[in-house]
Amino acid sequence: MKRILAAVVVAALSLTGCTSMEPTAAGCVADTSVGEISGTSAGKLCTYKGIPYAAPPTGDRRFRPPQPAPPWEDTLRATDGSRVCPQFPDRSSEDYPDSRKVYADEDCLYLNVWAPRGGSARRPVIVFVHGGAAIFGNANEARYDGTTLATRGDAVVVTINYRLGILGWSELGDLDPAYRGSGNNGLRDQIAAFTWVRQHIADFGGDPGNVTAVGESEGAFSLSALLATDHPQRLFRRVVLESGSGYMDRSAALEKELTAPFLSVAKSVAALKSMTTTQLLTLQEKTLESLPGAFTRAVYFGAYVDGNLVKAPLIQRVRAGYARGIDLITGTNRDELRYFAQFDPSVLRLSQPQYGLLFPAPLASRRSAMVGAYAAARPHASEGDIALAMANDQTMRVPATRLAAAQSRWARSYLYQFDWAPAKGLGAIHTAELPFVFGTLRFTGIPGGAESLSTDRARMTALSGRMVTAWTSFARNGNPGWPAYRTPARATMVWNLTPKVAYAPNDAERALWDPYDFAALDINLPGR
Repeated sequence: MKRILAAVVVAALSLTGCTSMEPTAAGCVADTSVGEISGTSAGKLCTYKGIPYAAPPTGDRRFRPPQPAPPWEDTLRATDGSRVCPQFPDRSSEDYPDSRKVYADEDCLYLNVWAPRGGSARRPVIVFVHGGAAIFGNANEARYDGTTLATRGDAVVVTINYRLGILGWSELGDLDPAYRGSGNNGLRDQIAAFTWVRQHIADFGGDPGNVTAVGESEGAFSLSALLATDHPQRLFRRVVLESGSGYMDRSAALEKELTAPFLSVAKSVAALKSMTTTQLLTLQEKTLESLPGAFTRAVYFGAYVDGNLVKAPLIQRVRAGYARGIDLITGTNRDELRYFAQFDPSVLRLSQPQYGLLFPAPLASRRSAMVGAYAAARPHASEGDIALAMANDQTMRVPATRLAAAQSRWARSYLYQFDWAPAKGLGAIHTAELPFVFGTLRFTGIPGGAESLSTDRARMTALSGRMVTAWTSFARNGNPGWPAYRTPARATMVWNLTPKVAYAPNDAERALWDPYDFAALDINLPGR
């Protein structure tokens, strides 16, 4: 499956945990309005894993919006870190809690909490939404362990699962109007999780009025979509978007075009509901393989601008002030798309005709001049290097600058660029910042990362410490420790072994994209 993604650029609730015989950790008990929850203790930290934030989306609730989790009477022993939403695992790029060949339990809407003991009862809260192309990933990945963020930042850290693939992101309204909106159910899961946090996080010592949402890749796309809903301030006070923005949320027109092949095979909602989970996953895989164009397959699932939940493209909503008061950090990695070359080396030879599937049609008359400008700035670059640089700017870097500038009118706004790269690897690729942000220094999916750690641990640990401090400081008071982003200065924190602030980096290339609005994602599907 990852080889497909590589071509992006070429009321019954199972409460088995409640009857666990594991001993309750002294002092690690939260008394919530839905029931008592006990966790495990490690030093000054309590960890709670496997807390249901919604009812199981199974049976009649399959393809439906999430419903509240029912309360429980006995103490819920939150020690289960094995919940993963249905997927065929991709162990080359994700960290899984065990060795299962398929994850097929649809009862997966759970979250984890890391909470410092004692002291302040109003700690900042960090909620992380994982990436994975809306197909892979989970809240229980070891690289997302919240221990370092919680202890060094004196913060309450939460990681969440949400439905993936067909189960969370398939728009079935054209098959049955009663299921209209199902294409954004994964987003509704996330709203349910943030609602749970607001209602219950004070019982873990967190401040429900000071929640920072952090998302990476698909997680950042999702949070961007949440920013474009009505009153996003009800969900979080601050947001960090790592390698993703509202530009990667699809237009309604693209959603309709992309789902047509799947609906022609699915036939009816009743047929889909009669399938086993593994049958659905197999159908999902076959559907992706049948779609025209590899980039089409890679962006098939995820949030879209439906006009109902996601009201309009994010950049339009932000400019109009609908996200006012929400502090923002957004940023990208220098070599994002080279990530996929570890699965398909031909990515590094991306041709301009191949890139044409993604290049914005409204800029067609300017494309030749833009290619020339990128080539002039890279006199020894190959055609693939130039196409990747343009694609990286189009999908990631320039939309981030556009969003940071727009939100700077309404709240504090900050931009970063992550430049650290392994000595022997593919560059500062997609996901490379995650081991540093969480302080886990686990380099799953980052070629050369573990090797670099073995020879340069002290400096890499120091970089991680600085990023942990910046992220948790932002969560606490809205200030990550570098100048806010405003035009024309465009202050940008460049994260590397020696971090620095740069002003308007690569600005001539950024300006080449000025005529394009970066609203919602559209691609040049064959036959249009």
